[in-house]
Amino acid sequence: MMEQDLFGDNAIIQQNPLTDRRVGFIGSFKNPSRAELIRKVKAYGAKDSSKEGFTRDTQILVLGSDVKQETLNRLLCYEHDGWKPMKISEAELIEIFNGHHVGFETPPEIRKQISIDMSYYNWTPPIYTKDDNDDEDTGNRCSSPLVYGEDNPISGLEIYVPNRPDTNMDIIRQLIGNFGGYANKEYFEDTNVIMLSEKTLRLLEQGGKDEVITDIEKHYNDSSAKFFNIQFTSEPDFISWVKRRLAKYPDESTIELVKKYDSSQSV
Repeated sequence: MMEQDLFGDNAIIQQNPLTDRRVGFIGSFKNPSRAELIRKVKAYGAKDSSKEGFTRDTQILVLGSDVKQETLNRLLCYEHDGWKPMKISEAELIEIFNGHHVGFETPPEIRKQISIDMSYYNWTPPIYTKDDNDDEDTGNRCSSPLVYGEDNPISGLEIYVPNRPDTNMDIIRQLIGNFGGYANKEYFEDTNVIMLSEKTLRLLEQGGKDEVITDIEKHYNDSSAKFFNIQFTSEPDFISWVKRRLAKYPDESTIELVKKYDSSQSV
C-alpha cells in the first residue's frame, strides 16, 4: 500500500512505532498543520488519533507549541493516576515518519502504572476543567493532602492503617474510631486515606520504599480503578492532632488510649 508522503516522499505503510497505537496531539501545529499530522499518523497505521487532545488510552502524545497550562494540568493528573503516554515533540514525530524508530517503542496496550514517591504524599491537585475526555471523572481524583485543623478531617473516611511488627495497631485504630473514622487492616478500592508510620514516611523521604508502599502500588496497578484519589497522612501527624484536640476537648477514654499508645512507642 502506497501513499503520498506529506513531506514529498512515498511511504510504505509497515510496522513502525505508530502502528496500532493511539496518538494524541496537544498545543499548536502550523506547518504541517494538526490535521495533516493526524492524517499522516493514520497513514502510518495509528489506531486512532484525537484532534481534541488525549484520553487515558493515549499511548503517544505529540506536544506542539504553546500548550495551555490547563492542558498540562490535566496531563499531570492523568500521570498521577498512572496513565502515562510517551510524550514526543513534533520534530520527533517527523523523525518517526523518516524511519528513525529506535527509542519510540511503546507497549501494545497502555496500562496504568503508579510509582509512589513523596510527590504523592504532598500532592496538590492542579486545576483544570473537566471535558468529554474525562468520562466517569468525579472531579475528585486528584486528592489534596489530609489537613488537620480545627475541624475533624477523618470522620466518615475509610483509612488504611498498615500493620507494624511488634506493635499493637488496635490502639491507633481505636483512636481513629473515636473520631468517626473507619480504620482498616487492608487497602481496598474504597480506601480514602492511607496512614503511614514514621518509619515508612522517613524511608519514602529518602527515596526508598518498604513493603507497605510497594503493596499499595501493586494493588492499585492491578485493579480496575481509573483514579488514584487517595489522601496520605502520617501516624505522628494524627497523634499530634489528637493531643491538640484533647487539650481543648478532654475525653477520658481517648486520653487513656493516647497514654497506651505513647507507652507502646517507648517499648
